[in-house]
Amino acid sequence: MRAGRLTALALLLAGGLGLSGCQSWWPPAERPLAAPLDSSRQLEHRLRIERGEQVQNLHAVLRTLPGETRVVALTETGVPVLQLRQTADDLTVTRSPLLPRQVPARLILADIQLVFWPLESLRAALPTPWRLEQEEQGRALYNGARLEARVRYQKRDGWQGPATLDNIHHGYRLTITPLQPQGAQ
Repeated sequence: MRAGRLTALALLLAGGLGLSGCQSWWPPAERPLAAPLDSSRQLEHRLRIERGEQVQNLHAVLRTLPGETRVVALTETGVPVLQLRQTADDLTVTRSPLLPRQVPARLILADIQLVFWPLESLRAALPTPWRLEQEEQGRALYNGARLEARVRYQKRDGWQGPATLDNIHHGYRLTITPLQPQGAQ
């Protein structure tokens, strides 16, 4: 696999939502990023991004190492579209020309973190008035009273089963389906 990581999520968002002409609906990222995890995991996912009638499927690899997060997103034919590397001090983004500059990599990584990171890690990074609430089968992110995003898990552990993220603020749905069982690497 040439490219990797879950930032394919971002690519999915961009690809399925119209790579050209997305300038108006991709405002600057508003959510801060959580710190990289202190554990090691590697997961491959199939990503499905839906916005209205537009649908895009991607393949993504998410790899966490102590203090580092890596995401690689590929088209269904294996063409890399996005690579992200986050450390405690830096975020490095490598993007294909297929991914418009208007698509903020930070937002993509923030959505990935919203699905997979522990609640405590996410809450520690949220400024006021943002808040993250645990729900029966997922979590909900609010900016003040406004619901920004909701995550639903099919299994209790979000790392082991399919998950759906509805980004209400930006109007898209991301469905993440694992391609391999969860495991530490």
